[in-house]
Amino acid sequence: MNRTTSIALAAILVVAAVAVPFAAASATSSSGAQSETDADDGTESIEPGAQFAATVGVQNAELEGNVSERAFGVRIANAESNETKAAVIAAQFNETDRRLTELEDRLEELNESREAGDLNEGRYRAEVATTVAEMRSLERRADAAETAAAGVPEPTLADHGVDVESIRTLRDRAGELGGPETAAIARSIVDDDHSSGGPNERGNGAQGNERGGQP
Repeated sequence: MNRTTSIALAAILVVAAVAVPFAAASATSSSGAQSETDADDGTESIEPGAQFAATVGVQNAELEGNVSERAFGVRIANAESNETKAAVIAAQFNETDRRLTELEDRLEELNESREAGDLNEGRYRAEVATTVAEMRSLERRADAAETAAAGVPEPTLADHGVDVESIRTLRDRAGELGGPETAAIARSIVDDDHSSGGPNERGNGAQGNERGGQP
């Protein structure tokens, strides 16, 4: 009887000796994995709600941009004189410049809010994606204005307070997308389908071909 009891106790001790290190290793592994996940969440993840808002915002910016570009094309096509074309181009330039300034200010506010801790990373990235999408749209609008301006005499454009060089500068300014960091954030959030057709592809599209090797 005593021998049986001793054997049973020895077996229990062996099982315990094996189980304790295994449990500790499992806990350590789980803790490490969780820490890595938490670290990733702090830098790269975005909440589903913010992701959805970013996607909708980008799509709306692209849609509104397409409508504006088509409307501008129609106004240019219907213009019966260079004077009329110059007026349409000047209006497009002024509106694009005004809106771009607002978006640049918006990006600055977003950066300040994030640095102050008033805006979480997910919301910040979603807002940046939407803002950058509209900047891309403005770049396309400026590109269209530059193409149209190439066919209007410089003195006529000057009468309306605009010139090709100013339009080109505006286009390039919009193309900066608020800097490389914000552009990278937008690319990381928006699907390739949304970013692949952006104006940075300039030169491959219809407008780029129209302008060709223009200086």
